[in-house]
Amino acid sequence: MSNKIILVTDALTKVYTQADQNLTVLHNVDVSVKSGEIVALVGPSGSGKSTFLQMVGLLDQPTKGMLSINGENVAGLSAGERTLKRREFIGFIYQFHYLLPEFSAIENVIIPQMIAGKSREEARERGVELLTSLKLDYRLEHRPATMSGGEQQRVAIARALANNPKLLLADEPTGNLDPETSETVFELLMTLVRDTGVGAIIATHNMNIAERMDRILELKNGRIMSY
Repeated sequence: MSNKIILVTDALTKVYTQADQNLTVLHNVDVSVKSGEIVALVGPSGSGKSTFLQMVGLLDQPTKGMLSINGENVAGLSAGERTLKRREFIGFIYQFHYLLPEFSAIENVIIPQMIAGKSREEARERGVELLTSLKLDYRLEHRPATMSGGEQQRVAIARALANNPKLLLADEPTGNLDPETSETVFELLMTLVRDTGVGAIIATHNMNIAERMDRILELKNGRIMSY
């Protein structure tokens, strides 16, 4: 595993104002993730997991604190700058796959690469490589509606990794799958993260999965309770 630190947060805090009252959702969160490291993010509903992923995923700005991705402080960027950095640095996997239904598996992986500036030929080559590594070479031209839930989620994993992100964020990526399919998808995801060297944070309620990752971060009431 590389020792390069991909993500650092220092006293990361998020405060929402509602009806003239302040609600602190994240309290001085300090986290670091290395290249090739797979970190589980656990905690009860309402503990701040989704807010944390939104902050480090550059979907929202922290109220205060430092956020560095790949050595660059990105905490104070504008919305437009965050969009560019998100495209450059970050891959997302959601509980629901959100594939484009009118496009095939390979097209769902090609499109984000072309948006980032790759030629269609380059994008297709990368897409075939990723989908093959996820054991979907026989499904390249199939649309999502003709694929199983596990197959669709594997396409979503390929899409998230298509632009070679430095940081992969996954929010309950196996939460909608049956136990056997969940195991298959998780094992393939772990292998691909190791092979690509991306740093990964995976939010999950499944402690059997969490305990197989490199470390566990527990969020409780917006605070990191344990490592």
